[in-house]
Amino acid sequence: AFNLAPVTLDRPYFYAVLRLDQLRTLLRRLEILPQTEIGALVNLAVLAQAAVIAALVLLVPLAARRRLRAGSAGLLRAACYFPALALGFLFFEIALIEHASFWLNDRTSGFAIVLTGMLVFSGVGSMAADRLATAGRPAMAGVTLIVLAWTAAMLFGLQPLMLATLNWPWMARIGLLLGVLAPLSVALGLPFPLGLSRLGESSVLPWAWGLNGAFSVVATPLANLIAREAG
Repeated sequence: AFNLAPVTLDRPYFYAVLRLDQLRTLLRRLEILPQTEIGALVNLAVLAQAAVIAALVLLVPLAARRRLRAGSAGLLRAACYFPALALGFLFFEIALIEHASFWLNDRTSGFAIVLTGMLVFSGVGSMAADRLATAGRPAMAGVTLIVLAWTAAMLFGLQPLMLATLNWPWMARIGLLLGVLAPLSVALGLPFPLGLSRLGESSVLPWAWGLNGAFSVVATPLANLIAREAG
C-alpha cells in the first residue's frame, strides 16, 4: 500500500507515499499510516462530497422545465464551455503551485503567491474583456494563442529557469514567478466574461455561472489528487 520509489526532480518531496489504488487496504490499516499522509484520504472524501453537492446544485434548475426548454439552444455549448474554463484554470493553477513550491522551497508561500497572483491578474484580464467583447472570435483566438504559446514556453523553459535562479534572493524569485504567471493569468481572465457577453440575457446565463462554479468545486480536490500523483 506504500510507494517507496526514490524522489526525483519531478517528485522532489518526501510525501505522497500512499498508493491510492489500494484504498481498501489503506482504510483497513489507518493506524499504521503516517499522519502527514492522512491528507490524501481527506482529499478523496472532499472530492466525493464536492461531486454530490455539485450534482445537486446542477439538478435544481431542472425543476424549471419550461424555462430550460426556452434556453436549450445554447445550453449544450454552455455545458461544454464554462466547465472547461473552470477545469483549465484550476489545472494550470495546481501545476504552477507545485513548481512554485519547489522554486521557493516553501509550499505555503508557493500556494499563496500563485493563488493570489493568478486571481489578481485574471481579474485584470476580466476588466479588459469589455473592450474585446465586440471582437468576438478574433479575441478568443488571440486568448487561445497566448495560452498555447505560454504553455509551450513553460514546457521547455520553466525548469531551466528555476534551476538557474535557485540561488537568487527569495523576493527576486517571487518577482520572477509573478512575471511568469502574469501573461497566462491575464489571458485566462478573458474567456469567462467574453462567454457571458455572448449569452446576453439568455436563460442559459444562470447555468453558465452554476456550471462554472460546480466544476470549480469538484476540480479543486481532483486537481490536488492529480498533482499529488504527478509529483
